[in-house]
Amino acid sequence: MKLFLTGATGYIGSVVAEKLQQAGHQVAGLARSTASAEILTARGIEVILGDLNDAPVLAAAARAADGVIHAAFKHEGTDFGQAVEVEQRAVWALLSGLAGSGKPFLLTSGTAVLGDTGTHVFDEQTPLAARTVTSADSADAGLKALLGRLAVEDMVLQAAGVRGIVLRPPNVYGRSDGHAVLALLRGAAQALGAVPYATGTADHQWSFVHVDDLADLYLLALDNSPASELYHAGAEPGLRTKGIAEAVSFGLGLAGRTVELDLPALGEALRMPPLAAYWASNSQSSSEKARRVLGWQPRHTQMLADVAQPAS
Repeated sequence: MKLFLTGATGYIGSVVAEKLQQAGHQVAGLARSTASAEILTARGIEVILGDLNDAPVLAAAARAADGVIHAAFKHEGTDFGQAVEVEQRAVWALLSGLAGSGKPFLLTSGTAVLGDTGTHVFDEQTPLAARTVTSADSADAGLKALLGRLAVEDMVLQAAGVRGIVLRPPNVYGRSDGHAVLALLRGAAQALGAVPYATGTADHQWSFVHVDDLADLYLLALDNSPASELYHAGAEPGLRTKGIAEAVSFGLGLAGRTVELDLPALGEALRMPPLAAYWASNSQSSSEKARRVLGWQPRHTQMLADVAQPAS
């Protein structure tokens, strides 16, 4: 198959592209800069010049492909809501290019849409509190953004004439500094001399997945998933906040040192207040459905030990 992949030079998308090529697929990737285009060319990936705001480019690339994997998310600052608006328009354009074709469309969402899971491990059927609140009911920008992301999921799951599939990865690690929270924790620790977490959250719990296992799930979903299916992709639930912080600390050569900060101070340390609130929550998800329906078998299930290893 020829797959059009957004985010092909990103943390998740680059590994997905690699796995697709290993499986014999052709890959066309979206590139918004000369540097990105050169990276894709060097990897044997066809270059589609444009970005997530170029609706005609997206629609045409989707139309020319045998399927689409959307792994990009244009979040370059603290305005998560604006990034979600860009995603909504991009997904609409991609779906319009696939309309009526029956071709697969895989959307990368995330378990942040679950909100704070507390002591529960959420599966795909767990009711979400955010769905009970409309955008008009709340002035909270973060909540509105999450509602917007849920709307994008629904757009894909309900798309007529398209085999729409949604993947919700939790926090992702492996191969590099990690994605989102882990990368920010490492950056903050360099300045603080310890890895920060929010006061009173030491025993909060998280799910993680290795980027290679996650990429394997994309291929399984592409090959085997029916239309209108949603999958959580957490390989390891039950990881404690303090344990994660300690592992990151050991990996940085900081001897396990951590520090508790109040939420404003944590936001300042991470340089991204919205993710400070996220790091202060719980986020656990079950991947039982992906294992049962798609036969997914994550191979990396020792996240704390892996992250605690100093970079070579």
